[in-house]
Amino acid sequence: MIGTEAAAKAEPDGHTLLIASVGFITNQVLISNLPYDPASLVPQVLLATAPLVLYVSPSVPAKTLKELIAYGKTRPKQLMFASSGNASSPHITAELFASMTGIEITHVPYKGTGPALADLLGGQVHALFSTLTVMPNMRAGKLRAFAVTNKTRLSGAPDLPTAEEAGLPNFTAASWFGTFVQAGVPPDVRQRIYTDIRSIVGMPEIRERIQQIGLDPSTLNRGEYAAFLKAELDKWGGIIRAKNIRIE
Repeated sequence: MIGTEAAAKAEPDGHTLLIASVGFITNQVLISNLPYDPASLVPQVLLATAPLVLYVSPSVPAKTLKELIAYGKTRPKQLMFASSGNASSPHITAELFASMTGIEITHVPYKGTGPALADLLGGQVHALFSTLTVMPNMRAGKLRAFAVTNKTRLSGAPDLPTAEEAGLPNFTAASWFGTFVQAGVPPDVRQRIYTDIRSIVGMPEIRERIQQIGLDPSTLNRGEYAAFLKAELDKWGGIIRAKNIRIE
């Protein structure tokens, strides 16, 4: 929020860009008195998305997503979902999962992914939505991975089914990284920034590096990016209000 305010109030000359993630959207719902107007920043290029994977502790007897859902329905509030913090992407994704499956979960927030993962590995909590960076623990037999929250399978984990394939239709969620500029930036400058960033993200070596760190390079144009942000606001805004999630 501090960085977004600095970008929003910077001179609209094209020399200050904002790289933001899902917090750019969720803060609009979570915080009633934002110190900036979100409309003062306009989307440029969606750089990449970070689909999440549902990781489950071996202490849970379920071996598949369907079994986990059935197990959770018979044990209200007993399944403990860790997250990297209150209102974080793993948190609101877990709440979306609970809403779509009818399971009553218990949310356990941590100060970052590291402590959350440590307790998941230790069996103190039962599940965590996180990125592909956690997959080595699954391959080592320390965790189970049930599904990816993407519409399609990931090149970094081709054997991992999507949530829809695993039995939960229409369940998609991801963090993302995108660029913004001030609405007052002259159109010709804005177009140059857009063109330059798109050309960089399209370089094979850049796309390969993005994939190596567990992200999906985006191919959306500016209009599609704007539509994506609106859909994000509708989806996460609905979950945040329905679950009464607050950070204030």
